[in-house]
Amino acid sequence: MPAGTAAGAVPETGALDALARALLDTASLTRVMPEPVRVAPAAPFPGGTSSAQALLDRVTGALGLPGLAVVPEPGPLPAAELAVSRRLALRPPPGGAPGGDLLDGVARRALTAFPGRPVVVPAHDGTPLRCWAAGPEGAPAVAVVSACGMPSGLSVRWMAALSSTHRVVTWESRGLFAAEDGSGLGELKGHGLDVQGDDLLAVLDGFGIRGAHAMGLCGGAAIALSAAARSDRITSLSLWHGDYELGGGAPKTAHQRDMESLLAMAARGRRQAAGMHRLMSRPPTLEVLRPDIAHYLIHPYATPELLYRYGLLNGAIMSTDCRPLLATAPPALVVTSAKDSTAHPAGSAYVAAHLPRAELRTLPEGDHLTAFDAGSELVGLARRFLCDMTTEDRKGT
Repeated sequence: MPAGTAAGAVPETGALDALARALLDTASLTRVMPEPVRVAPAAPFPGGTSSAQALLDRVTGALGLPGLAVVPEPGPLPAAELAVSRRLALRPPPGGAPGGDLLDGVARRALTAFPGRPVVVPAHDGTPLRCWAAGPEGAPAVAVVSACGMPSGLSVRWMAALSSTHRVVTWESRGLFAAEDGSGLGELKGHGLDVQGDDLLAVLDGFGIRGAHAMGLCGGAAIALSAAARSDRITSLSLWHGDYELGGGAPKTAHQRDMESLLAMAARGRRQAAGMHRLMSRPPTLEVLRPDIAHYLIHPYATPELLYRYGLLNGAIMSTDCRPLLATAPPALVVTSAKDSTAHPAGSAYVAAHLPRAELRTLPEGDHLTAFDAGSELVGLARRFLCDMTTEDRKGT
């Protein structure tokens, strides 16, 4: 009988599997925040915080993740630690503490779950990029270009939706994610929109992909446009709820204007970013974030250094004029929603009107974040466009 398991009890592997997946899902935060990250249980443990701590120590150890410190209640926790606590939803496992063999199985399933472990690909300036790939090799390729600073988990639904028929690749923004070997963030060698567009091409290089459809979401739409303007290896585009700088060509929402100001202040220097971080770390920050993805959205604000680098990277995306990138772009699907109060739909309408070959779809429902949910309507729209592009490619050959 495994140690710590009562006679006749069988540990509930489903609960342990969920905990292991949640720990990996929040690892982007726990690897980059000062150790130990504090978490509060979602339910009392029979043995108090010591038994909760013992459980976490065993599971994080099996997964090779940084240790966490259990606190009795979430009251004193800043926003990032509260987001981790909510995602873990730490409860006593039914059936008692896991034994060694059981824990090995839990860790193995979690570590091999879709989309698997990251592959490190060098950018053109040598910066390591954490990348993922799914789907059959040799199938038509799709590069998912997510919002700047967002962990890969925010893109997983799109990867899963498209990888049955396509080779889908994605990566995380340069300089904003700690290496799994504990070596930290590394140097931020460049941050311009052109540099980030080149990162997309470097990811294709890393996976041996000659040409790909680029699917840009939020600020990732500007990165996809930048890559397409620099290389004909981007054979088609889909731009979802894009966040664009278009000069006087289109208005911006209050959110876009506020974000530009915030990022500009954070990018002025590490001292300014540290002061802003103190203000933004209060738990009320989470009140406007969906609890299922709050741990992703809060990542670039989790430490003063991250906020400084995010100011540089996303600041470049939001302030670089995209109009020169529109003249030579490949066929494109441009998607927005009349209810998007984050990135103004007029920006998408302008982009679609000025691209040489673009179709604009303004949906009646859906906000900015639902673009990442890969709902059935959006997936169907994406698949139809990809099918059309594949048919067009075949006719061209």
